[in-house]
Amino acid sequence: MVWKWKLILAILGSLALVLVVFYCWATSGSYPRDKYTEILTYDVEAAAAKENTLSLVSYNIGYLSGLTNQEAVERPKSLFDGHLESAISTLRSLNPDIIAFQEIDIASKRSYNVNQLDALANALGLANAGLAINWNKNYVPFPYWPISAHFGKIVSGQAVLSRYPIVENNRIVLEKVASRPFFYNAVYLDRLAQVTQVDINGRALIVINVHLEAFDNPTRFNQTHAVRQMAETYAKEYPVLLVGDFNSAVNRPEEGERSIEVLAESGAFSSALPREQWPDQPTFPSEPPEHKLDYLFYTPESIELTATRVIPEVGTASDHLPLMMTFTLK
Repeated sequence: MVWKWKLILAILGSLALVLVVFYCWATSGSYPRDKYTEILTYDVEAAAAKENTLSLVSYNIGYLSGLTNQEAVERPKSLFDGHLESAISTLRSLNPDIIAFQEIDIASKRSYNVNQLDALANALGLANAGLAINWNKNYVPFPYWPISAHFGKIVSGQAVLSRYPIVENNRIVLEKVASRPFFYNAVYLDRLAQVTQVDINGRALIVINVHLEAFDNPTRFNQTHAVRQMAETYAKEYPVLLVGDFNSAVNRPEEGERSIEVLAESGAFSSALPREQWPDQPTFPSEPPEHKLDYLFYTPESIELTATRVIPEVGTASDHLPLMMTFTLK
């Protein structure tokens, strides 16, 4: 009888060891940490810049999974190829000077290991990029079921593409959700504020590209306060664009107190779209759009806004719609 218990303990011990080894492997990543923040240049034929005015697009590209993002479904490569072509076609027609991307895959199983930043930079003729990695895991077991739907290996992040040189690019990791168990946070993405300095004909422009917490309201509030403080500090010296996916909407009652109101109260920043018009410019989901989760803020003392709009022409390449603004530096 004793030998049976020894056998059971040995089996349990072996299983525990396998789980520990798997956990350590899954939560580590393949992408070098010294490349989590990079400035990249591409040998491309740049499109001609527009005279006098500048333009920026902010786009949560949702790794080009369209409306299937977060869903436990099989996604053929043709879906991603088609969405990439849609994004390229639309963005090329807009010819923006700067694009701030969120949820852009660099080498992920879920998007067939296509470097989406390289593909977009080369197709759009934008020679300069700042990359900030926020998800680097060997195995992400989400969606939970079926196992065949697991994301698996992920290398993903945020990026700023620019017609103009990028001279500095920083990656600021924001607060994690403290209430989640350690093993959840171990495979979860980092929420970032990417701070990129662009040289506009000898003048510095700061682009702060954010993707804030989606599921925990208290954490998102803390992140929003931290981002506001950071942005207001930069605004004392530079013209600043604060853009991205803030994951807060004024017309979602389940949020309770809305974290986006923290930025609406800033004296240093203006919203490209007036606060009272936010419900009129929904960006999520891309079809049919119901909530505005994506925003463009700017420093009115140093930037003059000329126009802004949502870009529905891109269709459902992502589950978000992009936003565009045109502006001049004062």
